[in-house]
Amino acid sequence: MADLEFKIYKVPSEYGEWLAAFEQDELIFLGSYNAGKKLVEGDLAEFFETHYAFKSGSFEPAPWKQGNFWTQQHKLRLQGTEFQMKVWLELLKIPAGKTVTYSELAKKLRKPLAVRAVASAVGRNPISYWIPCHRVVGKNGNLLKYHWGPEVKEYLLKVEGAI
Repeated sequence: MADLEFKIYKVPSEYGEWLAAFEQDELIFLGSYNAGKKLVEGDLAEFFETHYAFKSGSFEPAPWKQGNFWTQQHKLRLQGTEFQMKVWLELLKIPAGKTVTYSELAKKLRKPLAVRAVASAVGRNPISYWIPCHRVVGKNGNLLKYHWGPEVKEYLLKVEGAI
């Protein structure tokens, strides 16, 4: 078995810094520092423990110096349950500038009664922004909660022209 190689970066953006983790050249995690260093780095540590069965110690992410992270194409590596993967793949179909409700998303997945399970899967999305969980809203367009902070969700939706 080959050794695993992870690269962890602090990525700047107009809406704050983000933490990006790659396995080889595949993006496996992306979270916002706007929610706090402890939360985002704790989420990455939990991700490593869940999907790679190891505990990460303290780390200092390297600064991203490879061009504009946000305009590049990144290979994504999704890791989750079969249901989570279905939800995340459906999120990829939501075009920029559009939103869907949790109920609509559940119906698209042919699970109209599984709104809470869908919401839970949306909330466990490990690659925020690239898997656009911010485009899922409550009934009547209510932005509801966003793991990385409501101001980040609102900003992303405004930039995309959704609100």
